Amino acid sequence: MTSTNPLAPRPGPPNEQTSARVLHPIYQALDTHNYTKALKLTSAAPQNEWDIVRALRVHALGRSGKRREALVLLWEVVVKNVVLPGSEDDGLTKKSEEVWSELYEKIASISDANDLLNDSSNNIGLHIQQLDAVQRLDTHAFAPVVISSSNAESTAKATATSSGKSTSAKSKGKASKSKGSTTSKGKATSKNVFFPPVTDETVLNTLAVTLRLEGMLDTVSEMFFQAMESGSDEHVLEEAVCVHFQAACDCTELKITGDEINASDEDALLKLQSHLPKLQTILNLTKYYERMQSSSLQLAKISSESLHFQWTAVSSLWYSEGLQQLVAILEMFRAVLGSMEGSNEEVKHIKESVTSMVGIQEVNELSSKCQKMKQKLALLPRLAESLSTRMVSKPDGNVSENDWDVYLETLLVQGKKDEALKVLEAIECTPMLMDGADKSLTGVLPLIDDENTIETHVGSILPYTQRKKLERIASLSLELSRYEQAEECYRELLGCFPDQWTYWLGLVDACITQEQGIEEGWNKCRSYAEEVIANDTQKHSLRGPHLFLVELASLKVKRSNGPSEEIEQNLAYLRGEICKYSEKFAPLASCCFADIRPYLCILSKASCPEGDSGNLISNDLKLLLEWAKVMWSDNFQAFDDSSQSEVELSHDEARERRAKLRAYIFAIQFVYCLAAECEQLTLQLLEEYAPANKEIALEWRSSLTYLPGVAPKDGGQKEVLPGDELVLLMSQNLQKTASTKASDSSAMPLLEAAALLEEAMDHSPYNPHLKIASMGVYLQLGASHRALSIYQEMGVKQIQMDSCAYLILPSLITGGLYTSAVRLSSSILRLHSSTSKDIKDFASKALQNGYLFKAREMSTFQRAKMRPSLQLLYSKGVVMDCASLLNANDFEEISSGEQISSVKLGTEKGLCGGDEDIVRSEQIAIDSSSYFNAPCVIHEAANATSDDVCVYSDNRDMDINSFEILHRKQHLTQTEMVTDSLLKGHTHGLLVRALMAVEAAKAPKKGKVPKSTEEIAYRCQSLTRALAKATHCSLGSLDADSIDESMWKVFSSLCDVIGVVIIGDAGTESDTLLGRENAAVRLLEAAVLSVNKAQTSFNSGGDARGALVCQLLPNCIVPIYTMIETTARLFSLFGWGKRKRLTKAAAGALASLALSFRSLVSDLLQAMTTHRRVEYGVSNETSLVGEDGINRVANEINQSREMTKDRVDPFLDQMRIDLTSYEEEE
Repeated sequence: MTSTNPLAPRPGPPNEQTSARVLHPIYQALDTHNYTKALKLTSAAPQNEWDIVRALRVHALGRSGKRREALVLLWEVVVKNVVLPGSEDDGLTKKSEEVWSELYEKIASISDANDLLNDSSNNIGLHIQQLDAVQRLDTHAFAPVVISSSNAESTAKATATSSGKSTSAKSKGKASKSKGSTTSKGKATSKNVFFPPVTDETVLNTLAVTLRLEGMLDTVSEMFFQAMESGSDEHVLEEAVCVHFQAACDCTELKITGDEINASDEDALLKLQSHLPKLQTILNLTKYYERMQSSSLQLAKISSESLHFQWTAVSSLWYSEGLQQLVAILEMFRAVLGSMEGSNEEVKHIKESVTSMVGIQEVNELSSKCQKMKQKLALLPRLAESLSTRMVSKPDGNVSENDWDVYLETLLVQGKKDEALKVLEAIECTPMLMDGADKSLTGVLPLIDDENTIETHVGSILPYTQRKKLERIASLSLELSRYEQAEECYRELLGCFPDQWTYWLGLVDACITQEQGIEEGWNKCRSYAEEVIANDTQKHSLRGPHLFLVELASLKVKRSNGPSEEIEQNLAYLRGEICKYSEKFAPLASCCFADIRPYLCILSKASCPEGDSGNLISNDLKLLLEWAKVMWSDNFQAFDDSSQSEVELSHDEARERRAKLRAYIFAIQFVYCLAAECEQLTLQLLEEYAPANKEIALEWRSSLTYLPGVAPKDGGQKEVLPGDELVLLMSQNLQKTASTKASDSSAMPLLEAAALLEEAMDHSPYNPHLKIASMGVYLQLGASHRALSIYQEMGVKQIQMDSCAYLILPSLITGGLYTSAVRLSSSILRLHSSTSKDIKDFASKALQNGYLFKAREMSTFQRAKMRPSLQLLYSKGVVMDCASLLNANDFEEISSGEQISSVKLGTEKGLCGGDEDIVRSEQIAIDSSSYFNAPCVIHEAANATSDDVCVYSDNRDMDINSFEILHRKQHLTQTEMVTDSLLKGHTHGLLVRALMAVEAAKAPKKGKVPKSTEEIAYRCQSLTRALAKATHCSLGSLDADSIDESMWKVFSSLCDVIGVVIIGDAGTESDTLLGRENAAVRLLEAAVLSVNKAQTSFNSGGDARGALVCQLLPNCIVPIYTMIETTARLFSLFGWGKRKRLTKAAAGALASLALSFRSLVSDLLQAMTTHRRVEYGVSNETSLVGEDGINRVANEINQSREMTKDRVDPFLDQMRIDLTSYEEEE
């Protein structure tokens, strides 16, 4: 087939009457979700050949759960016998599988042997070769993949005829009939009739529904691209622009500079391998933006709509950005690969991968490829400027905000900042209106009646605002060093918005410069702030200008480099400004301390420079502490009569008491902050300058009587009580005290803190800070279940799960609540999956309505924040690690009367050394292809390097811990989370490869090594390659001589054992069965030493080791146990079974390792016994809480620890019993 052959028209209804008669009942069946009837209606001839009917059948099949049939039929519609004008692809060649790779790979991933046979008999044009788990993992890791040279069809037949191999053969048998009936009629003509791509809008959108549900936006993009290339109408082109934009949202944002890899680096090859998926991502992104730009340009020529010209302009800019990154990474590959000599297999594979992805023959063609891209880079911004100029030069002058933004962006991209500034100055805008301004000025705004006004208007309707204009002029003026102009803009902005803090900081940047003179600029800023304060006529004083005076004073301190007298004067000046601000706003605003806190830290560090002994405080700090002490003393208003009930106060009395309470709280926060800055003197300063906890408790309880909260049951809001901060301060004090005591005497302060927080939550159940603080205390006491209950009461939902789950998720692991950890992590995965779909929909709507930069903002949020989310990565690792430790008793759907008595390893999911591991390994490999599935962490680990920590976006909201002053809970760092998650990915990737290698192993015959096959050699090589990558990555992430490092050595030794035993030195004369056995023995003996080292390290860790046990179980113990059991199966195949431990050296070495490991597991069980034996003595009298409060907390701790016991001990005990089978018989 060549491009000169005539193309037949796409099959469709002959006329509208026939179309309505046939399609109406189908649509009616679909609308009523009667998919069985819809399938029956769409199978009738002759309409079953029409594109629209087949598209509706695809939809019905997908909704019926017959995913593969739906996708195969979709392949027939859009790929089989379809050619583009001028193309030589007939839809049956390998080129189709490359162009439609996403669709092809999806069909292959859900195909079994019977499916392949049916495909062959039905002549659908799919040439699928089944990949096993190892090949799937290596494909996504861009590693060399070896496909067996044997015929795929014969392999499929052999697999299909063997009983029990296909889990879905029965269901697929039924499916084959329907597939046959769908394509049987076309068999006779399929070899001769070829069609152009689908261009009908209804057919395309119907097919796109199924593809979007499968998350296959690359296929949707390709479908609409081919429709555009074949000539489409305006509506299809509009949809194509949105489709390509949505597809770009699935490309993780990368920052490629081109200097990430140096050819002389030892790990240059490893880094190059890891950059292959990044290259693929940037290629895809560039492809989508190029298609978006082409569709927009073609659409603008047809419609001449201003919105479509805008689309063309912005897509040209975005395409330019993608090309810049693509050029950078391609030039990096060219430079590094060009300097590597020799025919190393890895280098050869990387070169082949790059040339295949880029579409060239040799690596040296990259230079010309990049040169062509650079030529495009020079033209695209100019094209965008030309198009956007037309938009801002409308005769009617009706230019929207987005029109101007696009035009300005085209200028800024080209570096034309002066021209952009002139354009900004000439824009006519809506005025900035203050309270009391003339409302008639709003007449310049467009009239918007309702939502219909916006929907019917093509493009954006809102004009440029004066506020935004001044902000952009000020920003550009600063970049161009036009400080006077920037100053004027910020003064004008502050005239209308005097409390906007960013404008005050901008004023500093504009005034305090070397060109204008720092001192002169400082004086101008101060005089202007004082002028604003003097003219302030608002009911509530503005904090902005007052805080700006403190900021100016801090600038003097930070810039001080003169004599000591000058420094002391600046410190005294800052101290005075802090006191002035505090005295004015401490009684008025609860956020006063948050405003002042950064300046207290600046003053503390400046007054105590490095090198001081730290045992003495400066005079400035001492004066501040004394000032704060006077403040809280003057505002203390508690009474000793604890029996007094709520007090009825007048409005003025209540307001005065609330003001004094705010000042009292502020003063204590003030003292705590300064004390925390002087770490060596913290407790001493607290004792001298802060009120005792007993006094604070008295003040808090008094506040409950005269300032009662608003009860939600009475119709009020869910407010917090004004005295809640006092409880947080007391808990901070108690935690700090506990941290300075020995572990055996630190319990009582923590118990008191927990009891106080519990009491406070009873009074103020909607204060999130109380809950977060309470969670932190309970986690220190080992009560993870109570902490989880409190977390659930907070009602964390939607995007908050990504930003707040860090408060509890790592602690669920250390508390042994593995099922809860998997449930929470799975919720995070679902959140990201649904958010990805929602953002694409909303971003495309914004694009269609002309809000182009809002659309780009949403796209960037998805690409730069959500897809590379740190919490998403961590959640994937948690699910993979804890899958085998799921406890069926914790499932929500199981009632208390249906509790399962025995809990076993791997009952539900996960790899655990059982018979189901092979099936689960295959499923893990299939599931790993979806980005939002937990197994995808295997690919992320395989494609990452030690430099990729910054790739992930840390979306955790640390500001919710702002109440922490004296004691700050330590959370995992970004580096720790990334390295830990990637190590989990490496571990499970190795487990899958090891299991598949053992599954393919052959038994020796007559004492000779078994004959190696292509499949065996490939699986072992894949295991060895993955182990080398994992070992390289783990070297920097594991502490030397730690338990984790010893456990990793055990795990890697077992991987080596499997490779040595199965493949050895295959093909050489020195390869003997005895040689393999001796090599395995040496590796196992080294593993025994590592186990003993880990056991010694563990036993030297003291008594409080329960959290460590809970953490080691999923991280190390279960993977090693799985590897021991897998190795035992391999040894049994080679005749080195457990019963031959006394006669076969390998069997004896494995038994020695298993028994050493059993000893370690027994120690872990013993540590858990000690962990749950901890008891707290309850005193009859405490200064802060009663005995009932302490008992309440103690009971929560005991219950939580008992739950930990129930969720950890069964698994350890099972492994200990199973490992006993390796013990020598008496």
